[in-house]
Amino acid sequence: MDPAAGPLQAFAFALRKVRIEAGSPTYRTLARSAGYSAATLSEAAGGTRKPTLDVVLAYVGACRGDTDEWRARWHDLTAELAQAPPAADPVPPPAEKVTVDRARRRPRRRYLVAAGIAAALPLAGLAVAVVRDRGGDPGCPSRPDGTAFTAVSYGAGARVRDGAARDAPIARTIPSGCTIGFVGYCLGEKIHDNTGGTPDIRWFKLPDGDVVASGIVHGNPPPDLAPVRCADDRPGPAAIALTAAADPARPDTVRLTAAGSRLDIVGFAALYHPEEPPTARRWRQVGFTEETADKPGFGVSWPLDGVAAGPEPVLIAAVACLGGDGPTTLLDARSAGTDPRRKRFAPVSLSAQEQAEAARAACTYPP
Repeated sequence: MDPAAGPLQAFAFALRKVRIEAGSPTYRTLARSAGYSAATLSEAAGGTRKPTLDVVLAYVGACRGDTDEWRARWHDLTAELAQAPPAADPVPPPAEKVTVDRARRRPRRRYLVAAGIAAALPLAGLAVAVVRDRGGDPGCPSRPDGTAFTAVSYGAGARVRDGAARDAPIARTIPSGCTIGFVGYCLGEKIHDNTGGTPDIRWFKLPDGDVVASGIVHGNPPPDLAPVRCADDRPGPAAIALTAAADPARPDTVRLTAAGSRLDIVGFAALYHPEEPPTARRWRQVGFTEETADKPGFGVSWPLDGVAAGPEPVLIAAVACLGGDGPTTLLDARSAGTDPRRKRFAPVSLSAQEQAEAARAACTYPP
Protein backbone atom coordinates (compact mmCIF):
# COMPACT_ATOMS: atom_id res chain seq x y z
CA MET A 1 0.00 0.00 0.00
CA ASP A 2 1.27 3.46 -0.94
CA PRO A 3 0.76 5.89 1.98
CA ALA A 4 1.32 8.77 -0.42
CA ALA A 5 -1.72 7.81 -2.50
CA GLY A 6 -4.07 9.80 -0.27
CA PRO A 7 -5.21 10.40 3.30
CA LEU A 8 -7.24 7.18 3.48
CA GLN A 9 -4.31 5.08 2.31
CA ALA A 10 -1.95 6.84 4.74
CA PHE A 11 -4.40 6.16 7.59
CA ALA A 12 -4.68 2.46 6.68
CA PHE A 13 -0.90 2.17 6.30
CA ALA A 14 -0.43 3.56 9.81
CA LEU A 15 -3.08 1.17 11.18
CA ARG A 16 -1.18 -1.75 9.69
CA LYS A 17 1.97 -0.50 11.38
CA VAL A 18 0.18 -0.59 14.74
CA ARG A 19 -0.57 -4.29 14.21
CA ILE A 20 3.03 -4.98 13.17
CA GLU A 21 4.35 -3.23 16.28
CA ALA A 22 2.01 -5.42 18.36
CA GLY A 23 3.75 -8.53 17.02
CA SER A 24 1.61 -9.04 13.89
CA PRO A 25 -1.28 -10.91 15.54
CA THR A 26 -3.72 -12.40 13.07
CA TYR A 27 -7.01 -10.62 12.50
CA ARG A 28 -8.77 -13.64 14.02
CA THR A 29 -6.71 -13.14 17.18
CA LEU A 30 -7.53 -9.43 17.26
CA ALA A 31 -11.21 -10.17 16.72
CA ARG A 32 -11.42 -12.10 20.00
CA SER A 33 -10.61 -9.01 22.06
CA ALA A 34 -11.78 -6.27 19.70
CA GLY A 35 -15.42 -7.31 19.46
CA TYR A 36 -15.50 -7.07 15.67
CA SER A 37 -15.04 -9.75 13.04
CA ALA A 38 -11.67 -10.42 11.44
CA ALA A 39 -13.10 -9.24 8.11
CA THR A 40 -14.19 -5.90 9.61
CA LEU A 41 -10.78 -5.32 11.20
CA SER A 42 -8.98 -6.27 8.00
CA GLU A 43 -11.17 -3.90 6.00
CA ALA A 44 -10.36 -1.09 8.43
CA ALA A 45 -6.71 -1.37 7.40
CA GLY A 46 -7.54 -1.96 3.75
CA GLY A 47 -7.47 1.65 2.61
CA THR A 48 -10.58 1.43 0.44
CA ARG A 49 -13.09 3.12 2.73
CA LYS A 50 -13.03 5.03 5.99
CA PRO A 51 -13.67 2.75 9.01
CA THR A 52 -15.97 3.85 11.82
CA LEU A 53 -14.44 5.36 14.94
CA ASP A 54 -15.61 2.40 17.08
CA VAL A 55 -13.81 -0.06 14.80
CA VAL A 56 -10.61 1.99 14.81
CA LEU A 57 -10.57 2.27 18.61
CA ALA A 58 -11.27 -1.46 18.98
CA TYR A 59 -8.51 -2.30 16.46
CA VAL A 60 -5.95 -0.09 18.19
CA GLY A 61 -7.04 -1.16 21.67
CA ALA A 62 -6.67 -4.84 20.76
CA CYS A 63 -3.12 -4.02 19.61
CA ARG A 64 -2.51 -2.13 22.88
CA GLY A 65 -1.98 1.09 20.97
CA ASP A 66 -2.76 4.66 21.96
CA THR A 67 -6.52 5.05 21.50
CA ASP A 68 -6.39 8.78 22.28
CA GLU A 69 -3.96 9.35 19.43
CA TRP A 70 -6.07 7.32 17.04
CA ARG A 71 -9.29 9.04 18.02
CA ALA A 72 -7.61 12.32 17.00
CA ARG A 73 -6.25 10.73 13.81
CA TRP A 74 -9.70 9.53 12.84
CA HIS A 75 -11.18 13.00 13.28
CA ASP A 76 -8.27 14.48 11.32
CA LEU A 77 -8.97 11.99 8.53
CA THR A 78 -12.64 12.93 8.55
CA ALA A 79 -11.76 16.60 8.17
CA GLU A 80 -9.20 15.89 5.45
CA LEU A 81 -11.61 13.78 3.43
CA ALA A 82 -14.28 16.47 3.79
CA GLN A 83 -11.90 19.06 2.37
CA ALA A 84 -10.81 16.89 -0.56
CA PRO A 85 -12.10 18.17 -3.93
CA PRO A 86 -15.26 16.29 -4.95
CA ALA A 87 -15.41 14.31 -8.16
CA ALA A 88 -16.49 16.33 -11.18
CA ASP A 89 -20.27 16.21 -11.60
CA PRO A 90 -22.35 17.34 -14.55
CA VAL A 91 -23.25 20.98 -13.96
CA PRO A 92 -26.95 21.60 -14.57
CA PRO A 93 -28.05 24.90 -16.11
CA PRO A 94 -27.88 27.67 -15.23
CA ALA A 95 -24.17 27.22 -14.52
CA GLU A 96 -23.81 30.66 -12.97
CA LYS A 97 -26.50 30.03 -10.33
CA VAL A 98 -25.00 26.68 -9.29
CA THR A 99 -21.58 28.29 -8.88
CA VAL A 100 -23.02 31.01 -6.67
CA ASP A 101 -24.94 28.52 -4.53
CA ARG A 102 -21.86 26.37 -3.97
CA ALA A 103 -19.81 29.41 -3.08
CA ARG A 104 -22.39 30.40 -0.52
CA ARG A 105 -22.37 26.98 1.07
CA ARG A 106 -18.61 26.63 1.51
CA PRO A 107 -18.09 29.33 4.16
CA ARG A 108 -20.95 27.80 6.18
CA ARG A 109 -19.25 24.41 6.12
CA ARG A 110 -15.91 25.84 7.22
CA TYR A 111 -17.67 27.68 10.03
CA LEU A 112 -19.32 24.48 11.25
CA VAL A 113 -16.01 22.60 11.28
CA ALA A 114 -14.32 25.43 13.14
CA ALA A 115 -17.17 25.53 15.65
CA GLY A 116 -16.78 21.77 16.18
CA ILE A 117 -13.09 22.28 16.96
CA ALA A 118 -13.79 25.09 19.41
CA ALA A 119 -16.41 23.02 21.23
CA ALA A 120 -14.31 19.84 21.32
CA LEU A 121 -11.15 21.30 22.79
CA PRO A 122 -12.49 22.42 26.20
CA LEU A 123 -14.70 19.36 26.50
CA ALA A 124 -12.05 16.74 25.83
CA GLY A 125 -9.15 18.64 27.38
CA LEU A 126 -6.85 17.46 24.59
CA ALA A 127 -4.08 19.26 22.76
CA VAL A 128 -5.43 18.09 19.42
CA ALA A 129 -8.45 19.36 17.55
CA VAL A 130 -11.45 17.07 17.38
CA VAL A 131 -13.23 17.91 14.16
CA ARG A 132 -16.92 17.26 14.51
CA ASP A 133 -19.91 19.49 13.84
CA ARG A 134 -21.57 18.70 17.17
CA GLY A 135 -18.24 18.89 19.01
CA GLY A 136 -16.69 16.43 21.47
CA ASP A 137 -18.15 13.18 22.79
CA PRO A 138 -21.28 13.96 24.82
CA GLY A 139 -21.45 12.00 28.06
CA CYS A 140 -17.81 10.86 28.10
CA PRO A 141 -16.19 11.40 31.50
CA SER A 142 -13.10 13.59 31.74
CA ARG A 143 -9.82 11.88 32.53
CA PRO A 144 -8.03 13.50 35.48
CA ASP A 145 -4.28 13.34 35.93
CA GLY A 146 -2.98 10.26 37.68
CA THR A 147 -4.99 7.61 35.85
CA ALA A 148 -3.18 4.27 35.72
CA PHE A 149 -4.57 3.07 32.39
CA THR A 150 -7.42 3.60 29.94
CA ALA A 151 -10.04 1.45 28.23
CA VAL A 152 -12.64 2.15 25.54
CA SER A 153 -16.38 1.58 25.96
CA TYR A 154 -18.24 -0.05 23.08
CA GLY A 155 -21.57 -1.57 22.11
CA ALA A 156 -24.38 -0.26 24.30
CA GLY A 157 -21.89 1.52 26.57
CA ALA A 158 -20.35 0.63 29.94
CA ARG A 159 -22.45 0.36 33.09
CA VAL A 160 -20.75 1.87 36.12
CA ARG A 161 -21.59 0.11 39.39
CA ASP A 162 -21.19 0.90 43.08
CA GLY A 163 -19.36 -2.37 43.71
CA ALA A 164 -17.57 -5.27 42.03
CA ALA A 165 -20.63 -7.49 41.72
CA ARG A 166 -23.25 -8.15 39.08
CA ASP A 167 -26.09 -7.11 41.40
CA ALA A 168 -24.40 -3.92 42.66
CA PRO A 169 -26.46 -0.78 41.94
CA ILE A 170 -25.83 0.92 38.59
CA ALA A 171 -24.55 4.45 39.19
CA ARG A 172 -24.57 5.55 35.54
CA THR A 173 -23.78 4.37 32.01
CA ILE A 174 -20.82 5.67 29.99
CA PRO A 175 -21.67 5.95 26.27
CA SER A 176 -20.01 3.82 23.61
CA GLY A 177 -16.75 5.08 22.14
CA CYS A 178 -15.43 6.83 25.26
CA THR A 179 -11.81 6.47 26.35
CA ILE A 180 -12.13 6.03 30.11
CA GLY A 181 -9.36 6.71 32.62
CA PHE A 182 -9.05 4.28 35.54
CA VAL A 183 -7.02 4.65 38.72
CA GLY A 184 -6.61 0.91 39.22
CA TYR A 185 -8.53 -2.35 39.35
CA CYS A 186 -9.95 -4.59 42.05
CA LEU A 187 -11.05 -8.23 42.11
CA GLY A 188 -14.71 -9.13 42.25
CA GLU A 189 -17.41 -11.36 40.85
CA LYS A 190 -16.47 -13.29 37.73
CA ILE A 191 -17.92 -11.76 34.58
CA HIS A 192 -17.64 -13.08 31.03
CA ASP A 193 -16.29 -10.86 28.27
CA ASN A 194 -19.01 -9.46 26.02
CA THR A 195 -17.08 -10.30 22.86
CA GLY A 196 -14.93 -13.39 23.37
CA GLY A 197 -16.90 -14.93 26.24
CA THR A 198 -13.76 -15.37 28.34
CA PRO A 199 -14.05 -15.17 32.15
CA ASP A 200 -12.56 -12.25 34.06
CA ILE A 201 -12.59 -11.21 37.73
CA ARG A 202 -11.09 -7.72 37.27
CA TRP A 203 -13.18 -4.62 37.84
CA PHE A 204 -11.71 -1.30 36.74
CA LYS A 205 -11.85 1.47 39.33
CA LEU A 206 -12.81 5.06 38.51
CA PRO A 207 -11.49 8.09 40.45
CA ASP A 208 -14.76 8.34 42.43
CA GLY A 209 -14.49 4.72 43.59
CA ASP A 210 -17.16 3.27 41.29
CA VAL A 211 -16.17 0.35 39.07
CA VAL A 212 -16.67 -1.06 35.58
CA ALA A 213 -16.43 -4.78 34.78
CA SER A 214 -13.38 -5.39 32.60
CA GLY A 215 -15.36 -7.60 30.25
CA ILE A 216 -17.46 -4.72 28.91
CA VAL A 217 -14.65 -2.39 27.80
CA HIS A 218 -11.64 -2.76 25.50
CA GLY A 219 -8.37 -2.46 27.37
CA ASN A 220 -6.38 -4.00 30.20
CA PRO A 221 -4.24 -2.76 33.10
CA PRO A 222 -0.46 -2.82 32.69
CA PRO A 223 0.92 -6.23 33.69
CA ASP A 224 2.86 -4.91 36.69
CA LEU A 225 -0.14 -3.16 38.29
CA ALA A 226 -1.36 -4.78 41.52
CA PRO A 227 -5.07 -4.88 42.47
CA VAL A 228 -6.51 -2.33 44.90
CA ARG A 229 -9.52 -2.40 47.21
CA CYS A 230 -13.08 -1.48 46.19
CA ALA A 231 -16.63 -2.07 47.39
CA ASP A 232 -17.75 -5.72 47.18
CA ASP A 233 -14.22 -6.85 46.32
CA ARG A 234 -12.71 -10.21 47.22
CA PRO A 235 -9.23 -11.65 47.77
CA GLY A 236 -7.28 -13.02 44.84
CA PRO A 237 -5.94 -16.55 44.22
CA ALA A 238 -3.80 -17.91 47.05
CA ALA A 239 -2.37 -21.29 46.02
CA ILE A 240 -2.09 -23.57 42.98
CA ALA A 241 -0.77 -27.08 42.38
CA LEU A 242 -0.31 -28.78 38.99
CA THR A 243 -0.79 -32.48 38.30
CA ALA A 244 0.28 -34.06 34.99
CA ALA A 245 -0.43 -37.66 34.02
CA ALA A 246 -1.07 -39.81 30.97
CA ASP A 247 -4.65 -39.56 29.75
CA PRO A 248 -5.95 -43.16 29.93
CA ALA A 249 -8.67 -42.47 27.37
CA ARG A 250 -6.39 -40.95 24.73
CA PRO A 251 -3.00 -42.19 23.53
CA ASP A 252 -0.16 -39.67 23.33
CA THR A 253 -2.16 -37.22 25.42
CA VAL A 254 -1.32 -35.68 28.78
CA ARG A 255 -4.05 -34.72 31.23
CA LEU A 256 -3.22 -31.52 33.10
CA THR A 257 -5.21 -30.57 36.19
CA ALA A 258 -4.84 -27.82 38.78
CA ALA A 259 -6.16 -27.34 42.29
CA GLY A 260 -5.63 -24.67 44.88
CA SER A 261 -7.16 -21.93 46.96
CA ARG A 262 -9.45 -19.15 45.69
CA LEU A 263 -8.91 -20.07 42.04
CA ASP A 264 -11.35 -18.78 39.42
CA ILE A 265 -9.39 -19.06 36.18
CA VAL A 266 -6.39 -21.27 35.41
CA GLY A 267 -4.23 -21.15 32.30
CA PHE A 268 -1.90 -23.93 31.20
CA ALA A 269 1.23 -23.48 29.07
CA ALA A 270 4.12 -25.61 27.84
CA LEU A 271 7.65 -24.81 26.73
CA TYR A 272 8.66 -27.00 23.79
CA HIS A 273 9.88 -27.26 20.20
CA PRO A 274 7.03 -27.98 17.75
CA GLU A 275 7.68 -30.52 14.99
CA GLU A 276 6.34 -28.21 12.28
CA PRO A 277 7.58 -24.65 11.56
CA PRO A 278 7.85 -22.27 13.25
CA THR A 279 10.00 -24.54 15.40
CA ALA A 280 11.28 -22.05 17.97
CA ARG A 281 11.19 -23.32 21.54
CA ARG A 282 8.90 -21.02 23.49
CA TRP A 283 5.98 -21.08 25.89
CA ARG A 284 2.65 -21.80 24.20
CA GLN A 285 -0.81 -21.81 25.72
CA VAL A 286 -2.30 -25.28 26.21
CA GLY A 287 -5.59 -24.31 27.85
CA PHE A 288 -7.54 -21.50 29.51
CA THR A 289 -10.06 -22.92 31.96
CA GLU A 290 -12.64 -21.93 34.55
CA GLU A 291 -14.66 -23.91 37.07
CA THR A 292 -18.37 -24.10 36.28
CA ALA A 293 -21.35 -25.95 37.73
CA ASP A 294 -21.24 -28.62 35.02
CA LYS A 295 -17.42 -28.75 34.84
CA PRO A 296 -15.93 -28.62 38.34
CA GLY A 297 -12.18 -28.20 38.69
CA PHE A 298 -9.56 -27.02 36.24
CA GLY A 299 -8.25 -29.40 33.62
CA VAL A 300 -7.26 -29.80 29.99
CA SER A 301 -6.10 -32.66 27.76
CA TRP A 302 -2.91 -31.86 25.84
CA PRO A 303 -2.27 -33.94 22.68
CA LEU A 304 1.43 -34.51 22.14
CA ASP A 305 1.31 -34.88 18.37
CA GLY A 306 3.34 -32.01 17.02
CA VAL A 307 5.63 -31.80 20.07
CA ALA A 308 9.24 -32.56 19.14
CA ALA A 309 11.47 -34.58 21.47
CA GLY A 310 14.80 -33.30 23.02
CA PRO A 311 17.44 -32.19 23.50
CA GLU A 312 15.97 -29.60 25.88
CA PRO A 313 13.30 -30.60 28.40
CA VAL A 314 9.61 -29.90 27.88
CA LEU A 315 8.25 -27.77 30.72
CA ILE A 316 4.59 -27.42 31.74
CA ALA A 317 3.01 -24.78 33.97
CA ALA A 318 -0.37 -24.04 35.54
CA VAL A 319 -0.98 -20.36 36.29
CA ALA A 320 -3.69 -18.55 38.26
CA CYS A 321 -5.19 -15.94 35.92
CA LEU A 322 -7.40 -12.92 36.61
CA GLY A 323 -8.73 -12.91 33.04
CA GLY A 324 -7.50 -12.74 29.45
CA ASP A 325 -4.03 -11.15 29.42
CA GLY A 326 -4.29 -11.07 33.21
CA PRO A 327 -1.53 -13.33 34.58
CA THR A 328 -0.51 -13.56 38.21
CA THR A 329 2.78 -14.70 39.71
CA LEU A 330 1.05 -17.74 41.22
CA LEU A 331 2.08 -20.85 39.27
CA ASP A 332 3.29 -24.43 39.56
CA ALA A 333 5.49 -26.22 37.02
CA ARG A 334 6.56 -29.71 35.97
CA SER A 335 9.28 -31.05 33.70
CA ALA A 336 8.35 -33.75 31.21
CA GLY A 337 11.99 -34.44 30.33
CA THR A 338 13.21 -34.42 26.76
CA ASP A 339 10.28 -36.56 25.56
CA PRO A 340 6.87 -36.00 27.18
CA ARG A 341 5.60 -39.27 25.64
CA ARG A 342 7.42 -41.09 28.42
CA LYS A 343 4.82 -39.59 30.79
CA ARG A 344 7.27 -38.74 33.56
CA PHE A 345 6.60 -35.41 35.23
CA ALA A 346 8.84 -34.05 37.96
CA PRO A 347 8.50 -30.78 39.88
CA VAL A 348 10.77 -28.05 38.54
CA SER A 349 11.74 -24.53 39.58
CA LEU A 350 11.55 -21.86 36.91
CA SER A 351 13.72 -18.79 36.61
CA ALA A 352 12.09 -15.40 37.01
CA GLN A 353 12.10 -14.91 33.24
CA GLU A 354 10.63 -18.37 32.64
CA GLN A 355 7.91 -17.69 35.19
CA ALA A 356 6.97 -14.42 33.50
CA GLU A 357 6.93 -16.00 30.03
CA ALA A 358 4.93 -19.01 31.23
CA ALA A 359 2.36 -16.81 32.98
CA ARG A 360 1.97 -14.53 29.97
CA ALA A 361 1.42 -17.47 27.60
CA ALA A 362 -0.92 -19.37 29.93
CA CYS A 363 -3.20 -16.39 30.58
CA THR A 364 -3.38 -14.94 27.08
CA TYR A 365 -6.81 -14.67 25.45
CA PRO A 366 -7.56 -18.17 24.13
CA PRO A 367 -7.92 -18.77 20.36
